[in-house]
Amino acid sequence: MKKWIYTFPLMMLLGGCAMFEKVGPSELIIHDTHEEKVHIINEKLQKSEELYDTIIIAGEDKILVSYKVHHMNRFHMKKIEKKIKKWTEEEFPDQEVDVSSDYKIFLESYNLFQSWEDGSLSIEEAQKKLDKIITLKNDLT
Repeated sequence: MKKWIYTFPLMMLLGGCAMFEKVGPSELIIHDTHEEKVHIINEKLQKSEELYDTIIIAGEDKILVSYKVHHMNRFHMKKIEKKIKKWTEEEFPDQEVDVSSDYKIFLESYNLFQSWEDGSLSIEEAQKKLDKIITLKNDLT
């Protein structure tokens, strides 16, 4: 009986810790010309404590950065977006980088990422989907 008194709380503690696994940034590079830029953006976003899940998609001429913000930082979403946008403009002045914290854009980006990983999309189809997501993002703002 005494074993269970100590074992049960230990199991609950260890099981609860598994729920807080941090998911890192996901990268999707459709065209290899932006590979280095995507890695630089990825490293920068990994250092950010406000974000917990990001997807970076590099297309032919555009890069899309979509992310989720920790719950306690939801009031600062516009400030975080401005900070990331300003950094990308300073770091890559010749590159068009779209930044979005919108959850719908994140989900569409995730679906594109999953389809690309499954191998069910060609380069042209992935580029069309990326352009559609960026158009959707611009329509929402």
